[in-house]
Amino acid sequence: MPDAISAYLAGPDVFAPDAGARFAAMRQLCADNGIAPICPTDGDLPPGLAGATLARHIKFANIQQIRSASCVIANISPLRGPNMDPGTAYEIGFAEALGKPVFLWSETTTTLAARTQAASEGRDAQGWMIENFGLAENLMIGINDFGPVATSFAAALAGAKRHFTQPAD
Repeated sequence: MPDAISAYLAGPDVFAPDAGARFAAMRQLCADNGIAPICPTDGDLPPGLAGATLARHIKFANIQQIRSASCVIANISPLRGPNMDPGTAYEIGFAEALGKPVFLWSETTTTLAARTQAASEGRDAQGWMIENFGLAENLMIGINDFGPVATSFAAALAGAKRHFTQPAD
């Protein structure tokens, strides 16, 4: 494996009541696989920041972390509804725009269409069409050049490790 492979760990895990334990477990798995983890919670927050000023600091600190990472491993598990966390979607798009490999995982195997409440005939209660491509998330996320959505962080991490260890063609 090339030296200094790092992975930014995107996802709603920062909001979980057990966020510290989640990141500790992910950090250990990364270390066991020779990949340096970069967590959104890494780094110190400047004292006295609040509200939009604090939010701006966090956003640009996370952007810098993504820029410095070799890849992104993103948890796209549904958060507060049928879809993934919007901040994670932004991080995935930003990483892809930079040309970084993105490896996806979700705690659910249910498709987006199955998680979306349909009134009838593939439409929601307001009549809007429900995307149904059999994917875990909207096609802009669910179609990924680095493999299908993994069912665990460990499986997504294994995909990242394979990507960086396979010989170039």
